[in-house]
Amino acid sequence: MKKLMLMAVACLFINQTYLQAHTLLSSNINGGDNTGINHQSMDATESGEYHVYKIKLGNSKDRQVIIDMANSGVQVTGHNSDEVIIETNTYRAPPARAEGLKSLYNQVEDNTGLGLGVEKESNTLKITKASREGGQYTIKIPRNASVVYRESTWTGSDFNLKDVAGEIEVKLNNASANLINVTGPVVVNTTNGKINIKFSSLNQNKPSAISTINGSIDLTLPANTQANFKLRSTQGEIYSDFDMNLKKETKGDIPMIGGGNTIEGKTNGGGVEMSIYTINSEIYIRKSK
Repeated sequence: MKKLMLMAVACLFINQTYLQAHTLLSSNINGGDNTGINHQSMDATESGEYHVYKIKLGNSKDRQVIIDMANSGVQVTGHNSDEVIIETNTYRAPPARAEGLKSLYNQVEDNTGLGLGVEKESNTLKITKASREGGQYTIKIPRNASVVYRESTWTGSDFNLKDVAGEIEVKLNNASANLINVTGPVVVNTTNGKINIKFSSLNQNKPSAISTINGSIDLTLPANTQANFKLRSTQGEIYSDFDMNLKKETKGDIPMIGGGNTIEGKTNGGGVEMSIYTINSEIYIRKSK
C-alpha cells in the first residue's frame, strides 16, 4: 500500500510539472519574454511591407530583362527611364531565428531584400525568385527593352505587361497572360490559361507565335496591320472582323471546313508572320476601335 501511495504522489508531481511547463510555454508564445526570442520581430513578418529596389540598365538598344519566377504574380510596365524598379508590399522576410542561416531550398541569393536575386551582365538584367514565399511584384523597365518572362511552377498568378515596345517572350504553365500596348514581336505560350494581347502596332522585323493548350486567345490589332496569319484551333472556332483573304483548301471539289485545320490568311496585302494556335478553345482576332 505504501508503495502505491508513493507512485500516486510521483504521478501527481509529474502532472503538475507538465502543466506548469505547458502554461509557461503558452505564455511565451503569446507574447511572454522568458524564452529570449524576439516574438515581436517574428510577428512583424506575418504581414508584408512595401519594399523597392532600383538598378540602372542603361540606354543600349539591345538591353534585355529576364525574369524567372515561382509562385508569384508579376506586372511589368514600360517607362521612360533607364532604371529597372522592382516594388512589392507582399514579401515576408524569413523569421528572426533564421538570421545568419541560409535557406537550403533556394540556390539564389536574395540581394534585393524582396525575395529576389538580381544579376546584371553587360546589357542584360536577370531577376530570379530567391524565396519559396509567394509574392506580387511590379517591375518597371525601360520602355524599349526586351522582356523574357518564365514561370517555373504551376502555382503562379497571371502575368500582366503593358507599354513595352521591345521583344516579348513569355512562358507560363497554369496562368493567363495579358499584354497591353505592345508592338512585338511576341512569343507567348501557356499550358492552361488565356492569352489576351492588344497591339499598338505590329513589328515587321520578326515573326510572332502565340499558343495555349487550354484557353482562348484574344488579339486586338490596328486595322491597317499587315500580317500573314497561320491560325488553328483543334476544338474551337476562329472569329475575326479582318478581311483575311483566306487561302481556300479543298479535298477534291469539296471545301474543307471544321476545327483542326490550319487556316492561312493575309491582312492588308500581307506582312510579318503570326502563328496562333490553341487546342481547346476559341481564337479572336479583332480590329482596334
